[in-house]
Amino acid sequence: MKRVFFPSLIGLLLAGVLIFQGGCGGGEQAAPPPATPQSATPTEAAPPPAAARAPVDRSQMELLETRQSATQTTITIVGRVKNVSTREVTGVAVSTDFQDANGRSIRVEQGHLERDPLPPNEISEFRITTPYSENIKRFNVTFAELFGGPLVMKDSRQP
Repeated sequence: MKRVFFPSLIGLLLAGVLIFQGGCGGGEQAAPPPATPQSATPTEAAPPPAAARAPVDRSQMELLETRQSATQTTITIVGRVKNVSTREVTGVAVSTDFQDANGRSIRVEQGHLERDPLPPNEISEFRITTPYSENIKRFNVTFAELFGGPLVMKDSRQP
């Protein structure tokens, strides 16, 4: 009867696993940093929980004002917007969604800023005109960069 020597097979497998885990890094591995205590001392304040932190304003454009005027044939929206981001914006499209009293979209018109490019902290006007409809009761304005997608807007218009 032939004898199978399992301990040497297990040792061989274990050696292979250890070599595989060691990789080809040259042998030396950095030791993990020493553990730091998790409890704060009485003089240290723990950071506030995420819900208690002030929200971060990620706005890129600030809608300062809009004025609406109408004739028998057109409705015109004239507005001012400020670039509140830290970078210049270019190719900004202004979309105005004209809606009925229930907020249903009647039509969307597009325009552009008068200043293009618009540097940080600078203001530009825009003008959007649409054919008159007695069903149009309100509108929403949004901004998007031609190759950058929608711009986050802060609405600072006074009621």
